[in-house]
Amino acid sequence: MSNDFLNQDEIDALLRGDEPLDSQSNQSETTMPTLSDMESDTLSEIGTISMGSASTALSMLINRKVTITVPEVYVSTVNTIRENYPIPCLVVNVEYKAGLQGANLLVIKERDAAVIGNLMMGEDGKNPPEEIDELYLSAVTECMNMMMGSAATSMSDLFHYMIDISPPVTYRKDLSSDKFNFIETDKPIAVIAFRIEIEELIDSVMLQIIDLDFAKDMVDQLLNPRGEETSEEPKVDDTAIINKTPSDEVTPSDWADLQQHMHPNTDVDELDIRDALGNLNVDLIRDIPVRVRAILGKTKMSIENILKLGPGHIMELETIEGDPIDVYANDTLIARGEVVVVDEQFGIRITEITTPRNRINSIR
Repeated sequence: MSNDFLNQDEIDALLRGDEPLDSQSNQSETTMPTLSDMESDTLSEIGTISMGSASTALSMLINRKVTITVPEVYVSTVNTIRENYPIPCLVVNVEYKAGLQGANLLVIKERDAAVIGNLMMGEDGKNPPEEIDELYLSAVTECMNMMMGSAATSMSDLFHYMIDISPPVTYRKDLSSDKFNFIETDKPIAVIAFRIEIEELIDSVMLQIIDLDFAKDMVDQLLNPRGEETSEEPKVDDTAIINKTPSDEVTPSDWADLQQHMHPNTDVDELDIRDALGNLNVDLIRDIPVRVRAILGKTKMSIENILKLGPGHIMELETIEGDPIDVYANDTLIARGEVVVVDEQFGIRITEITTPRNRINSIR
């Protein structure tokens, strides 16, 4: 309404029986779902712990002090985010594949991402490109992969069960014009705003966007841990295994069940180790130091190319991204795993391990 007169759109709305636009806006604001204080505090705690590890990983990648804190948690919509950030940004899509069922988005300003990419290239971060190209996008994506992998590890410790993510996918979006295809534009979302500081180069805000239902479910899983299923263990029919004829196949599972049934207080691995060692007392060698090493990858180079190496050069390895890292005790392969960051140091999270016989052979 203007100067006490109705315009044509308002007249048409009244004839249709629609409410005025102002009323609709007020109604949408009042019906917007909210987070309770407990839910906001819990999401803030999850963000603080996970991004604390992520900042450590980023700090090691760019060799600069990085601080990421959680200043605010609130409910909003994608349209509101676009109105508040009408600038080019990098949107990182992170999907959970174990422990949690859902996904979230990280939104970081393109200029901040360019500084991070510039630092990863070995530069000082003071003259980043105006627009990120494919090389920079690849570098920032790898950076986000390391950061979110470290964050997932911290969340696993927090939730007390395995949480894993798929490799993040990064897109460049101009939020003033590009469509936001990940989440419905008017659907309520939980937003965790992080303040990110990198020495004197970056003092900015990074957003984590989570579907509101998923955010509430994540809080519920943390505050109400999963109950462990209790059921009576099935009895092992050892006579059925023992009475198998030579033509019947006795599987490794059958043999393990029988050993455990015959020696209920002895771990099956200990039985395998005892078998591997024969009459040797394992207590006599437990304190023998063994050199354990993890091999990230290998490559072959000519002496001429080796002599050309210098600071800033990238050495390509034969290992493909995502391949497990081999772990050796002396010269014997004992396990495989993936790289993680723990307390500002790199480590290996074991994903598969060899048999006890092979492990014990490595220290004989």
